[in-house]
Amino acid sequence: MSDSDGVNRRDVLKASGAVAALGLGGGGYFQTLVESGDDQVSQRDTGFTSFVGQNEVTQTVCSPNCRGKCPIDVHVRDGQIRKIEPHPPEDEQYKRACVLGLSHTQRVYDPTRLKYPMKRAGWSPDEPNPEGRGPDAEFERVSWDEALDLVADKMQALKSEQGAESVLFHEGSGNYGQTGKSFKRLASLFGATQSAWGIDANVGRGFNRVTGTGFFLPPTNEAEDWENANTIIVWGSDIFSSQFQMDASKILDAIENGAKLVVVDPVYTTTASKADLWLPVKPGKDVHLALAMMHTVFEEETYDEDFLRKRTTGPALVRKDTGELLKASEVFEDGDEDQVVAVEQGTDSPVALEPETGGPYALFGEYTVDGIDCETALTRLRDHVSDYAPEAVAEKTGVNAENIRTAIRWLATRGPGGIASSYALGRYKHGHIFGQAYAMLMGLTGDYGRHGNIHAHHSGGATLAAGDWAAPEDADPGPSMFFPEYPDAMIDGDPHEIRAVYSIESNMMGNQFPDRQRFKEAIRSLEMYVVADMHHTDTVQHADIIFPVPHWFEQEDISSGWGSHPHLGYRHKVQEPLWETKDDYYAIRGLAERLGFGDRFPETKRDMLRELTSRDDAIDFDTLFEQGTQKKETVPIVKYTDEFPTETGRIKMYDDDAPSEEGVTFDVPRPLEDRTADDHEKAEEYPLLFMQKHSRFRIHSQYEMLNWVREINPEPQLDIHPADAKARGIEDGDYVRVYNDRGEMVVKAKYNEAFQPGLVNTDQGWWSRDYVKGHHNDLTHNEVSDIGQTMAFYDVRIEVEPADDVDVSKYAEGNPAGSDATASHAGGD
Repeated sequence: MSDSDGVNRRDVLKASGAVAALGLGGGGYFQTLVESGDDQVSQRDTGFTSFVGQNEVTQTVCSPNCRGKCPIDVHVRDGQIRKIEPHPPEDEQYKRACVLGLSHTQRVYDPTRLKYPMKRAGWSPDEPNPEGRGPDAEFERVSWDEALDLVADKMQALKSEQGAESVLFHEGSGNYGQTGKSFKRLASLFGATQSAWGIDANVGRGFNRVTGTGFFLPPTNEAEDWENANTIIVWGSDIFSSQFQMDASKILDAIENGAKLVVVDPVYTTTASKADLWLPVKPGKDVHLALAMMHTVFEEETYDEDFLRKRTTGPALVRKDTGELLKASEVFEDGDEDQVVAVEQGTDSPVALEPETGGPYALFGEYTVDGIDCETALTRLRDHVSDYAPEAVAEKTGVNAENIRTAIRWLATRGPGGIASSYALGRYKHGHIFGQAYAMLMGLTGDYGRHGNIHAHHSGGATLAAGDWAAPEDADPGPSMFFPEYPDAMIDGDPHEIRAVYSIESNMMGNQFPDRQRFKEAIRSLEMYVVADMHHTDTVQHADIIFPVPHWFEQEDISSGWGSHPHLGYRHKVQEPLWETKDDYYAIRGLAERLGFGDRFPETKRDMLRELTSRDDAIDFDTLFEQGTQKKETVPIVKYTDEFPTETGRIKMYDDDAPSEEGVTFDVPRPLEDRTADDHEKAEEYPLLFMQKHSRFRIHSQYEMLNWVREINPEPQLDIHPADAKARGIEDGDYVRVYNDRGEMVVKAKYNEAFQPGLVNTDQGWWSRDYVKGHHNDLTHNEVSDIGQTMAFYDVRIEVEPADDVDVSKYAEGNPAGSDATASHAGGD
């Protein structure tokens, strides 16, 4: 840091020199002439001088949606970022970094960076010219004032004509700073529709129905405690490959301490290769497997009796006539309607179940209380899973019966452990059922509230608690809308009409949203589409107004450690924003002033950060600013030590108020499949299941442009088992057409025996320009379950055939790979 105000404020490239030098593509931009006082650096200054000399070092934070939130040191010399390395946070056991985070020396100067506010040529507030959006759209440079005036005037006009809710504020997850809070605050004051998410929430919602907690993945013990686990079941996660945080190292620590590692995955992943036991479950059959594990626990009586009596509704009585839990108010004169009733073992006397209270409660059996015939919830669950013996589900799941028994024996009998579930299970339409199933399975084994318990494949981490700042009490917020609802709202006005979108931190058209052609149609129906981004993405190409956002090294912020580690990090500014880029907060506050809410927003970003921090008693702004990171001591290392936030204060081992879907009621976990079902109506026409795994080379669609990465991962490919390929006349390395009734893509086939026959994969995160034809999200659909409301990226069927007359010259001529690479136009040059 410099001595002036704690951060380095040196201009990396000054005035016109920045535009001239960095507006060029290719490897040359790293060695271009830069100004440093009266001295200049050689245009081709290579060799030993690269890391020799006096560097200024600024501590900051890498902030994508990767669960890392890594504190890093950025080295600047002669006005140019030269090197990045990890910085130990306040608690040094969470030191971390990945090769992508260390590659910002390329990303910060990448030619795809947006440089100026832009307006789509041919668009005006009164004449939106929707057909002009897309690949052929041209843009013209405008001033920041003109861009903000256009957006504010259109928002006011729509509010007057159709209501404030006709404007949608869409926020993605591309930046883990505090900008989103100011974005939500403006939306709340204006009355706009706000996004209610719709990706990766299935598993957490199912888990929530059992425990009262969870939305994405459920909370789990912080990573520093994982070494205390004796058995770890990694379910649906390649944590050793595509998780960019140090939680993987904590699993290795547990293994060194004697833990057993089980991996449940249809793919033989890097993580599976390190496991004591791999369960190659067939896609979509995970609930069957979880029920078989429950069956084994009941059959071998390895359940935790004390835990079931003290912390679950296992002993609670279920009325046989109604299927409802017997309530204390039905049995005792002063009984509570929220309390459930059990019976004491031996006396059969009814007793109300208090939270966190053990006793000699009967776990199994049928009883009559005040003339009401009942059975325990655990009896009902045991009877339900009796049809799911490992031998009965082995063929359906693809998992050997004895291996099923071995895995759950380890978890149930070797002391504390857990199930590190991933988002992948929620990428099937009915993935919420798995969340319910494994929450109950861990209830049987008593794996809550102990050292060594794991409930998700990344830890809980820390967030900045700012109270109601994002939604002030005197505001009149508009409705919320789940992502899958967007197209119908934009095209058909259902549930209400959306006429304009302001989007930040999201490449929705480049990677994040399925059924891409439907979303394209939805965007064409809008009167205004405003996109703020750092790079010229596929989404930006569909915009009417573009707000250019600086690289993270050029904007001050506080990064949360959510999903990673229990620190907050101060993202100190390393250099001033290049070109005319400005922090999202500048645009949000500028719009607020024009919309009449300017006095509700602090004057500067730092003022906002100081105000937000003042609302969190566990964080001190000055300490965080000076140290760079501050551990949030209020974050519990071990989770689930208090009573559960359910009606009874206990884990639900039976749900008498369960939702239903497609004729199936989820009082207990009941398998329900969509396109993964063996008898699905499209199974014969499209026999292959298609997933899009996370890649170690990208974080969603971020880092797609990096030359260093593209040298080893130059183009998308289709992972396909040799048997499936040869049956279709496809050789390894052939280009193939991948298609279904929604769309197609053309990619190179890659023989990969890690994928079982019937399952193919293209890693997510590629942009449109990376494909010979089409896009992976031209194949996916936007159908979601009523309960989960979560996009089902893996519930997809396709067919594959050889592709004829494929022109792949783009991979040799135009692909951003190699030292002399160039990139596509970057929004205004």
